[in-house]
Amino acid sequence: MTVKITFQPPEKNKPGFLKRQKQALIFQRELANPTPSPEALDLMVEFLADYVVEPKKRADAVAALWEASEEQFNEMMDALRGATSGENPVPPQ
Repeated sequence: MTVKITFQPPEKNKPGFLKRQKQALIFQRELANPTPSPEALDLMVEFLADYVVEPKKRADAVAALWEASEEQFNEMMDALRGATSGENPVPPQ
């Protein structure tokens, strides 16, 4: 099943970069833990949902994030850390 999802990270001039950077690093460290907590995953999905522009409804965005591939997830986290070329890391499929 392919889920249509468009992820738009904040622009480089948007305030709050360090807060987003810190949160992304916390999530990445949690996932590196051999036993990440289910609560951390819930928080991560809610955090990422703030940057999903398609689907438009938040509940649908959250559902789509739960269906994201590992590659899509890594691309979203890289985009939040500013580690991408500026292209949409998760284009519509």
